[in-house]
Amino acid sequence: MTYESITVTPSTPHIGAEIGNIDLTRPLTNREVKEVHDAIIAHGVIFFRGQKIDFESHERFIRYFGEPHVHVGGAGTASQIVPNHPAIRKQYFDRNSKRVSGEEWHSDQSCAECPPSYSVLYQEIVPPDGGGDTMFLSAYKAYEELSPSMQTYLEGKTATHDGALAFEKGKDTYPVASHPIVVRHPESGRKLLFVNRGFTSHINEVPAGESRGVLNFLFDHLERPHWTMRFRWTPHSIAMWDNRCTQHFAIWDYWPNVRSGYRMFTTGTERPIAA
Repeated sequence: MTYESITVTPSTPHIGAEIGNIDLTRPLTNREVKEVHDAIIAHGVIFFRGQKIDFESHERFIRYFGEPHVHVGGAGTASQIVPNHPAIRKQYFDRNSKRVSGEEWHSDQSCAECPPSYSVLYQEIVPPDGGGDTMFLSAYKAYEELSPSMQTYLEGKTATHDGALAFEKGKDTYPVASHPIVVRHPESGRKLLFVNRGFTSHINEVPAGESRGVLNFLFDHLERPHWTMRFRWTPHSIAMWDNRCTQHFAIWDYWPNVRSGYRMFTTGTERPIAA
């Protein structure tokens, strides 16, 4: 694929790319939007460095790719919600934090009926001397490396994704949805595995013991290093990932230092499509 307005440098053979020659603090041209879209479809997750965006810039960028999505886990506390921007959630962790968001492999809010298509995370403050990296995996490559017999076994099966497994406790109810295990991406057309350790509770069509065994195998398989990558944040860097074909894991190795940023999603327009 060729790009005329931006530069695209792949991070690994299977997932990730760094994007250059673009300024997200200003409106983008139609060409830039198309090429950013092409890059994320090709690489699953893309990264921008040195982008000191404000809330308006963050929301403007999201809207090029869809409507902003309000978190299905609830509104959260006042410190998490940005005034006048209900779809932007602040993430702030320091020595007083008891946990951090995303400290397990997951696809954002897969418990929703229509999970968000894209996530855009802007890191304003990163820990000194490294730390706070985020890992990403390719659910495409994980599916492609399954044996043909396992691929056949999984075809037609569905799994339940339960928000109670991941969200903060204290609500009476959480979103729950069933999705196909093998999904076809609506834009790339590629098949992928759509189960994750953070939200997927069980396979619907098999006994509980079989479900546990198969899911544990699939989780371990998805998380193999062969199709994962690790992104090291720098101040004012941005990661944009496609929730339909990737998973991610936030590494909490920086206590008692501060890591702070802002996250937005685009609303999913359809339920995951069975392959």
